[in-house]
Amino acid sequence: MSKGHALRTPAFSLLAILLAGGAWFGIGSMNSAHAQTAATGPQFILTWQALNSEVPSSYIGKALPSYGSKITADVSILENGKLENLSGQTIYWYLNDTLIGGGAGVTGITFTPFGTPPSSLTLKVELPSDPEGYLVHSIQIPLVPPQAVILAPYPGGDFSSNPVEVTAIPYFFNASSSGLTYAWAVNGQTGGSAENPESAAVTLPGNTPSGTGITVALAITNPANHVSANAQSTLTYESQL
Repeated sequence: MSKGHALRTPAFSLLAILLAGGAWFGIGSMNSAHAQTAATGPQFILTWQALNSEVPSSYIGKALPSYGSKITADVSILENGKLENLSGQTIYWYLNDTLIGGGAGVTGITFTPFGTPPSSLTLKVELPSDPEGYLVHSIQIPLVPPQAVILAPYPGGDFSSNPVEVTAIPYFFNASSSGLTYAWAVNGQTGGSAENPESAAVTLPGNTPSGTGITVALAITNPANHVSANAQSTLTYESQL
C-alpha cells in the first residue's frame, strides 16, 4: 500500500460497488427475428450471483466469482409490464458460446466458470421458440483473482502509537476468513500472532527516530486449493502527530 492510503481496496472495487445490491441485473431488449423496436419489445431480466466467494460483512459491493466459485443465474422475460410464463418454453444456456445446460422451463442454472482470472465470461441465454420469435440475450460476468488487503487505520500512513497494529482482510476467496492462512512480514522479518493470525502488531524500539518507515507484507492462502493473494503497506512512524 502506498503512503497516503491507509486501506487499499482491490483494483476492481469500483466495478464491484457498481454491481452492489445482490444480483446484477442484465436487462435488455431481445434480438428477435421480427421484434425491431427495443422500447416496445419483450425484455430479458438476467441475474447472477457468485457462490462460495467470501467478502467481509462490511463490504457493500457484489461478491465476484474467483477460483473455485460457482455461479447461479436466472432469467425472466418482461413484456407489457408483466412477467412471461416460461415453464413450457425451451431455454438454452451458453458460457463463452459453449452449451452448459437447458431444456423445457429451465429458467435457472448453476455452473463452474471457465478460464483463469482476471478475465470476463459471456453468459448467454437463448429461447428459440418464444411467441415473439427467436430470442437471445447475453451479459458479461467478471472473473477475478482473490485479493488481500491490509487495513492500517492510520491517516496518510503515518502513526505514532507503539505498537502499530494492522489487520488482514481477504476478498473473493473460496473459503471463510477463518479457513485461510496468513503470513506476515515486517521489513522482511516474519511475524504475526499465533492467537489471532489475521492481525499483526509491530513494536518499535523506544529510541526509534521520527520518520522511520516500516514495510508490512501479507500473504493470504487458501490451503484447500493453494491459491494465494499478496499485499504490501508502507507506514511511517512520526513521534508527533
